[in-house]
Amino acid sequence: MAQACQAALDLPEIKNRAYNISGSEQLSYREMVLRIFRCMDKQERLVSIPRWAFKMVLLLLRRFRRFQDWSVAMVDRMNQDMVFDHAEAEQDIGFKPRPFRLEVGDLP
Repeated sequence: MAQACQAALDLPEIKNRAYNISGSEQLSYREMVLRIFRCMDKQERLVSIPRWAFKMVLLLLRRFRRFQDWSVAMVDRMNQDMVFDHAEAEQDIGFKPRPFRLEVGDLP
């Protein structure tokens, strides 16, 4: 991505243009989280609950400072289609996305 950013700075003909920058593969939020668990060498533990149940639990959790910023919008975003076409960035600035592959150094 750094090369694409440098190319964007060096090409005056694309001044004031906006580009979608995305990965080279489509994966669900669930798959992304599973890959993070694997990279951290942690047991994969995901719990799926209905949205309405999360709303109920959230009413209780938000009483604690740690969870005050949690919202149902977080769940909605996890289920939102976040696929973007990056063909223009590929064509104009040579953007070459990579798959979502994590290494231990990528994590905090």
